[in-house]
Amino acid sequence: MAKNRVPIWLMAAGMSVTLVAGGAIGYATRGAVDSATNVSVPKAFEPVLATYATVQKNYYQKTSATKLANGAIAGMLDSLGDPYSTYLQNTEKSSLDSTISASFGGIGATVQQEATKLTIASILPDTPAKDAGMKVGDQLISVNGKSVEKLDVTSAVDKIRGKIGTQVKVTVRRAGKDITLTMTRAKITTDTVTGSLSKTDPTVGVITMATFSEPTASQFKKTVQSLRQDGAKSFVLDLRGNPGGMLEAALEIGSMCLKDGQAIVKVENRAGQTEVYKAGKSYDKGFKVTEPLAILIDGDSASASEILAGALNQGRKAPLVGTQSYGKGTVQTVADLSATAEIKLTVAKWLTPNGTWINKKGLTPTDKVDYPAYAKISMITAASLKQGAESADVKAVQQMLATLGFDPGAINGYYGPTTAAAVSAFQTKVGLPATGTADNATLSALVAQLAAKFQADDPMMVKAVEVAK
Repeated sequence: MAKNRVPIWLMAAGMSVTLVAGGAIGYATRGAVDSATNVSVPKAFEPVLATYATVQKNYYQKTSATKLANGAIAGMLDSLGDPYSTYLQNTEKSSLDSTISASFGGIGATVQQEATKLTIASILPDTPAKDAGMKVGDQLISVNGKSVEKLDVTSAVDKIRGKIGTQVKVTVRRAGKDITLTMTRAKITTDTVTGSLSKTDPTVGVITMATFSEPTASQFKKTVQSLRQDGAKSFVLDLRGNPGGMLEAALEIGSMCLKDGQAIVKVENRAGQTEVYKAGKSYDKGFKVTEPLAILIDGDSASASEILAGALNQGRKAPLVGTQSYGKGTVQTVADLSATAEIKLTVAKWLTPNGTWINKKGLTPTDKVDYPAYAKISMITAASLKQGAESADVKAVQQMLATLGFDPGAINGYYGPTTAAAVSAFQTKVGLPATGTADNATLSALVAQLAAKFQADDPMMVKAVEVAK
């Protein structure tokens, strides 16, 4: 359904991965739903109970009542045909809960891929990693006695994260010596908002929002204040790749950027009743962003991202730059069923201030700017490629090499001598052994170099900075 997406490898390549990171897609609000515990069981459900009794009595193996109940709940929600109404248990529940709060059980450090090894890229103050003596540049060797040297960054990070209050042993290599650090995982709040001055115009502040979580609005306010002090006179809000999040966060930020009384979003329930959410001190506490704005969107800007983008575009004519957004026009409520299970249920649809429902359509950019062609090169799945190989992965490597100025010959998916020579030339340039084989380190370096090129080029950002003024 989404259009003009950029592969996630390009957006993430070359960036460190936090040991507390998580992900989410398309939820919009969190709270209680009307309790149905006292509702009588309709006659249509009698076959469900009969099926349960029959299975419990006659199935050839003993089965858990809890397992059957979970299956019934999941099947009931699946029958709605709504991808956003789901039954979440255990790790799925904790993952969503962590994303909503933007806090996770971790040690407070970030890991990055550096040539053939994983290293510690940064350490947050007052965290288990800092207290244990971990240092930037330490090479990550093992977690709880199991090697992570051959894992990718995300997989290694997953080994370190865990329940708050539990212990984790991380072995790092420093100056040729292996050191094992024992740490107790702590609650760490992640930055969902980052900001910097534009590289091409220091009067434009670029604010990137990864999700809309509990701390996002306060982080947005602090980022605006910091960039103002640095000299920003206008702002670009980068919502590319932002899957959405809490409605409340979108309302707070929207209110900061609109005049009191202006509509941010309209929410319509199944009875057709519409509630209009308007900017005001109850959301923004009197803090306002009056500087010129431009908003960056793409095919992965969804839900709360679209609420904010639509509100600012219609409420203050802030231009939308990029590609068509995702088109998620429904609101979900997350309701706990137990300590380990919850349901995410679609309870309403939302409309932009002028009453438009963008579901499955998305927002149309004011200024259409697509990603460069090289941003759409397919993700490489192989761990290593060498002469004689023929596959889509080889073609992707050839496309990357050509983009970076290394001639691989015909871009046909065949790893011949010319491609091997191009790989050798690239390896020499980045300080890797010139073997001509695209091993894991070489593939990682290719992706990192391509990501750096995108960060330097980024035609969407160039246009957004231009129109923000």
